Amino acid sequence: MLPAFFIRSQGMRKLYCGLFTPLLERWDLTQLEMDILLFLANNPPFDTARDIVEKRHLAKSHVSVGVESLAGRGFLERQRREGNRKTIHLHLTEAAAPVIREGRAVQQQYVQMLLAGFSEAEKNGLFRLLEKMGENVETALAAGTDRADG
Repeated sequence: MLPAFFIRSQGMRKLYCGLFTPLLERWDLTQLEMDILLFLANNPPFDTARDIVEKRHLAKSHVSVGVESLAGRGFLERQRREGNRKTIHLHLTEAAAPVIREGRAVQQQYVQMLLAGFSEAEKNGLFRLLEKMGENVETALAAGTDRADG
């Protein structure tokens, strides 16, 4: 059962990325850049590069390159807040709005494909299980059990 889950999860990622391919080509973006834009749009309280790294479990260097590229293209701005000049907050610009709108439509299409044929009760049960699984993953990562030497 577990190996099938991991095989399926790889297919889910492939489907997700495949659905985004035309949009990425049209906007000349990488999947990482799209992921950064959608993360910021879909998670307003989390607006720093550190938030993206921690919540999405991405490499700091990759996020840094993606943020730099998106800022250079005018899709986001970096701002410091009064009282905390050290932390840089990322804010989406109006130029990002059409990309985000199209990206969210692709995300919605993906969710509809994944949940086709599920009853509301099945969806609710699945969401509860996935939330619990996510909490277990976060607990394990915080405990350092993701390392082979641990």
